[in-house]
Amino acid sequence: MSREKSEKDMRNVPITVRLNEEEHEKLKQCAAEICKEIEDFILELQQKATLPQRFSLEELTEQGAV
Repeated sequence: MSREKSEKDMRNVPITVRLNEEEHEKLKQCAAEICKEIEDFILELQQKATLPQRFSLEELTEQGAV
């Protein structure tokens, strides 16, 4: 039997640790940096998906839209 468990068999298990003040501040800083990276990534995706599309008047006239 394999030692590796499939994702189906894995569980999330909470772990409690004690941090001193310096470690706590470092953890908060790292978390803020990660959140900023995620936010930037999401904004980049949104901008790519919601940019207005350019079109020419000639194309619209040919399609009968104008």
